[in-house]
This record gives sequence, structure tokens and C-alpha cells, in this order.
Amino acid sequence: MKLRLAWLADPEDADTYSARETRVLLRALARRGELVPLWFAAGSVEAPHFWNGIRVFPVPPDCLEGRDFLRTLIAQQRPQVMVSNLPRSAFPAAFEFLAQTALTWLHRVSPADAESEAVAGLPGMKGPGRHLVLLGRNGSSDLSGNTIHLPYLCGLDRLAPNGDEPTAVLRRLGQIVAKAAVLNQSGVHEALPSQPGSGGGLTGAASSHKTGEGPLAADYSRTLPHVVMRQQLFCNGSLAHVMFELTNALIELGVPTVPQEEHAVFSKGYIHREDDLFRAGAPDKYARVLQAVGRQYDPENAVLVHFTMLKPGNNCTPSGVFLGLAPREVLYTTGNHAMTPEGLRRLAARFQMILAPSQHVLRPYLEAGLGPSRGAVIPHGIDPAVFSPSAPPFAYPTGKRFKFLQTSFPWITEKGFDLTLRAFARAFSSTDDVALILKVPRIRDVRERAGTFGRLEALVKETLTKPGAPEILLLESDVPLNRRGGIYTGADCYVFPLRAEGFAMTILEAMACGLPVIATPWSGPLDFLSPRHAYLLRHSNPIPERAKDGTLLRHHVEPDLDHSIHLMRRAYENRDEARRMGERAARLARGQWTWKHAAAKLAAVLGCQRGGSRPDDAGKGDESL
Repeated sequence: MKLRLAWLADPEDADTYSARETRVLLRALARRGELVPLWFAAGSVEAPHFWNGIRVFPVPPDCLEGRDFLRTLIAQQRPQVMVSNLPRSAFPAAFEFLAQTALTWLHRVSPADAESEAVAGLPGMKGPGRHLVLLGRNGSSDLSGNTIHLPYLCGLDRLAPNGDEPTAVLRRLGQIVAKAAVLNQSGVHEALPSQPGSGGGLTGAASSHKTGEGPLAADYSRTLPHVVMRQQLFCNGSLAHVMFELTNALIELGVPTVPQEEHAVFSKGYIHREDDLFRAGAPDKYARVLQAVGRQYDPENAVLVHFTMLKPGNNCTPSGVFLGLAPREVLYTTGNHAMTPEGLRRLAARFQMILAPSQHVLRPYLEAGLGPSRGAVIPHGIDPAVFSPSAPPFAYPTGKRFKFLQTSFPWITEKGFDLTLRAFARAFSSTDDVALILKVPRIRDVRERAGTFGRLEALVKETLTKPGAPEILLLESDVPLNRRGGIYTGADCYVFPLRAEGFAMTILEAMACGLPVIATPWSGPLDFLSPRHAYLLRHSNPIPERAKDGTLLRHHVEPDLDHSIHLMRRAYENRDEARRMGERAARLARGQWTWKHAAAKLAAVLGCQRGGSRPDDAGKGDESL
């Protein structure tokens, strides 16, 4: 039976030293698996909820001046040890109440007051409680071995790049908590009956002070969600979309799933919240996922899946995510990452498993020493109800009858926008009945528009200034989820001369809509591209990309420009052949590469499907990493 520790501190969203310190220590303590942390949020009026897998019970401001609310809360949640890192001067009545119980509790004192505090009882606060002193920062006193110095932890909300935890603090705190557990009287909770007629629980908003069967008093063994998905919610970024679709598919498969917000440190201006696109474009999915947000779960028996795109320069953590939220944590990483082998080894050592959308993304981890049983490919997918040859087509603003299309975020190099423009300009002229559509999402950030989008816009303008240039349209708009199939069915051929991609989901979407695809058979798309289902571009041998010190980061390829021109002309001139290619591609994508297929594989890999077993720690650390 794990020790239950209640931590009385500021609300989790407070920007104070006490709250930041609490966030760091509770996450780390929960991760170590030595106790069940409970957060009694002093001064909060929220409803009971979970924060990063830790149960939060608000204690409204007026309740800190009395006993009844704390009495009921303690009687219901039955902590064995109480900790407070708030000054007792802020709520003396609550401190006096705790001193009258037999509950062992630790409290914060300033170094200046430490010498005047008695270990066995506070001045003017006599009672049976066991009081252990919790020193504030810069403290140096050690009263009978019952004190702990908490260093300044405000900068540790995100762990250091080397992954060091405040181990000395945790070790000392663990020793004191263990001592407190020994001192604790077994009958303390029986001595704290709940309010007459209360039913022994708390419910609804804490500020109502009502009691009853509370939402956090459920039997977790029966209502346990197995999978907690962490990324930015309802954003226009591709990774947020992946988590949204996988979460919905898991729920539809009957896998208990909880989506949570996690702000990735690499987010830029083109990543922004787009609730309307989800609410209007996928109302059933949106309602299903939104309802699952905040669903109760037991952090001791959950698997947390962090979604992140690794990019060079993430010095806050190697992955851009917060660690230490549950005993079992998994990293789902996708696309265009550039980390040294040593960085990959350090990262893999922190997670139970590494998941990736393609063999290309997973392979560097395996080459860096990740054991095969701790890595798996969970591909992206398509929704066949949205991406279908029968999707209502977009009416693009052109009079040309044949339309080539490329759509993506305007990352010119990786996506090959520059090569598409050069090949199209050389393959066709203004007299041909053909147009090129470059479709990108709306860019709201001023700097991003002047940067990535601005460079693509300048490249289009430069191409159009050449004599006899064919028609090229650069379109920037957001499209609701349920209408995105029309982006593809409004065109005749999809072009994607990528240099390096983690998966290239737009290629799969175009295939599902029945478009013939011209693409580079390299990196992520290799998992689903074949000569039977796409026009495959010739390309160079892999070209290494290295860090300044010469360390190999990744490889990319250079698609063959002349072959791009040839395949564009072939698709334009042999439309029956191209149509048959698109039909075969649609059958493949819609039959084998859906989100339902991906979610089923994810549930199986995590051991969270109905009737399956949960992943345990048996494989962690017993292989190379």
C-alpha cells in the first residue's frame, strides 16, 4: 500500500515560488512511485480535478480559516502525511486544527524562525500532532534530523537537458516522509468524522462547500482510463491533428483515453488554437474528445503518451515535453528531427518506449541502441469518411482543366516546394491547359508570414515573372476537417518531391482521394509508397547533414529535376493511366491506412486494448537502453 501524502500549497496555476516548487516535487515524487500525492490547493475555487495525473482538491480561501472543510477533506481522502509549504501566518486556524489531530504533518518555516520552532509542537499550538519542520530556501539549520532544505526550484519546471532531478531534495524528503509515516497514529482518520449527513465526500465546485459522492471518489479500478495523450489540443499543427485523430479512434475502439494539454517548447507562430475548425468540421469527434478531456484516471495505472516533434536547439529538455507524470511514459516522436546519437540514447533512456510514425523515424533510435522491444511504428492515417474520391471538390479559381496540387505547411526545403515550381515551370507554359495549385494553411503570425511563407511567396512571384510561365496559384486558407477531402478531389494530380519527411500524411490523403501521386520514395513515405500506387521520383543517394562538430544528424536526398518534369508530363498526357493509378492508391489507403488501424496498433503496443494487459517496467533498462 503506497503512502498517501497531501500537499497543502498554492493552486497549480499560481505563478508563485510555492506553486512552482510544488509542481516540481509532486511530479518527481509521483514518478518515483513511492507515494500517492494529493494536492490540496489552498485558495482555489475550482472543482476537484487532475493536474498532470495528480489529484487536486481545492480548498477555498474562506475554508482556510475554519476546520470543517479540511476535516471532511482529510476524512475522505485519508492522507497519512500532510505537508504545507505555505506560511502558517497565512491561515493560523487551519494550522491550529492540524495540530489538534493525530496526523503527522510537515510544515514550512523560514530559516530565521527555524531555531524558535519546536519539533514536537509549535509555540501556542499544543496537540497530539507530530510536527516535522520543512525549511524554506537558504535554510541551514537541522533540528534533530527532522528538517529539509528546499532549494530554489523555480527554474526546474522543465528538467535540465541532462535530465537531473532534484535528487538530494527528493531523497531527504523521502526520509522525512517515511519517518512521519512511522510516527502516524493509525486512528487519525477515525478521529476526523465528516460532517453529519455529508455522505463523506466532496462534489462540484469546491466553493459551494457541498458534500456528497464526489467525482474523485469513484472506484478507479472500474473506471480507469489506460491511455493519457499529451499534446496541444485543437491546434492547426499536424502533430496536434494526429493526437486528435488517434484519441478519437481509441475512444471509438473502447479504449479508455484521456487527452491532455501540453505546450511544446518548440511551438511557433503558425501553431495556434483552432477550436472552430474542429467544432464545425468534425462535431462528433470534437464532442467525443472534448468530453474525454479531464476524465478521471488513476495516474499509478495509466500510460502517458507524449507527442512531440524533435528539432535541433531544444535546450529546455531533449524532447520538449515534461517528464515525471506517471510510472509509465511513452514518447511518440515524428518527423524532421535532428539529434545526435548520444542525444537519442539519453532520450530513449527516459521513456519506457519510443513510438514513431515510420521506420525512417524509428531507425535512428534502434541504431543508437534502443532495444527492438522498446520501439514500435504507429503510423498516421486517414478518415475514409473525409478522404474519399467522392468528396465534394474545391472550385479552385482557375479556368485550366488539369490541375497539379501540393499542400502542406510552407517549409520549402523539406517539402520540396522549390523543386515543384522549377519542374512545373520547365514542363509547361502559359499555353498549356494546366495550372499548379500550392495550398498552405493560413499563417497568422507576422514574423512567420515574413519568414517561411514570405520566402515561398517570393519564389512563386519570381517563377511567374519569367516569359511564358504557366499558371501558378498560391492559396492560403484554413479548411474545416470534414471538407479537407475536397482539397484533393478538386485537383487531378498530387506532387510532393520531398527531401526528408517523417511520414508525409498529405501523400496518403491524396491517395485516399484517388489522385495519382508523384513523390519521392524516401524516408517516411517508403512505408506505403510503391510503383503500383504512385509515380516514384528518382533521387540522389542519401546526403548526410552534420552538426558543427561533424556529428552526423540525419540524411536527406535530392529528387531528380528532369525526372520530375518527365513524370508531370506523363500524368498530364496519360490521364487514363493516371486515373487507374489513383484508383489503386485509394483502395490501398482507405483499406489499410486508416486512423482506426493506427489506433488498434497503438492499443496493442501499449497493452491497453480490452482484455489486454498494461505495459509494465519489465523491459525498461534491461536492454541496451
